[in-house]
Amino acid sequence: VVAQCKAGVVGSFPALNARGPDDALDRWITEIKQQLEPGDAPFAVNQIVHRSNGRLMKDMETIVKHEVPIVITSLGARPEINDAVHSYGGVVFHDVINDKFARKAVDKGADGLVLVAWGAGGHAGTQSPFALVSEVREWWDGPIALSGAIGTGAGVAAAVAAG
Repeated sequence: VVAQCKAGVVGSFPALNARGPDDALDRWITEIKQQLEPGDAPFAVNQIVHRSNGRLMKDMETIVKHEVPIVITSLGARPEINDAVHSYGGVVFHDVINDKFARKAVDKGADGLVLVAWGAGGHAGTQSPFALVSEVREWWDGPIALSGAIGTGAGVAAAVAAG
């Protein structure tokens, strides 16, 4: 995460990867913040907001305490999570796999969208990344991060051209 931020790219990690003692997430975020300097790119914490995440509220307390600049949410758009991040000026990007979920995320207060298209890891969507960008850009002009089936410079250039 730190190396990514120092290279000018948002570095992120899943909150649930901080395993061990109860304060593991707190220690991870503290260590990241201590190593970053003004001018480095911000970091993000990925947060599964589905009701099956028993650590969600405790982890959110830690995220708010540290004022994590970017929180990436997935598996359910929850206004109370967005409000908590917005309370200190943070921004929320929400993982979505289709236009329906993109609209729900924005309606519930997401600041940006992570379009998880075909070819992405994890809970990937089934649409081409370019078709999904096109569909979402018909109504959304906010920030988008695109994932799925983009593995070359030409793919990056095509994604930029797509919007």
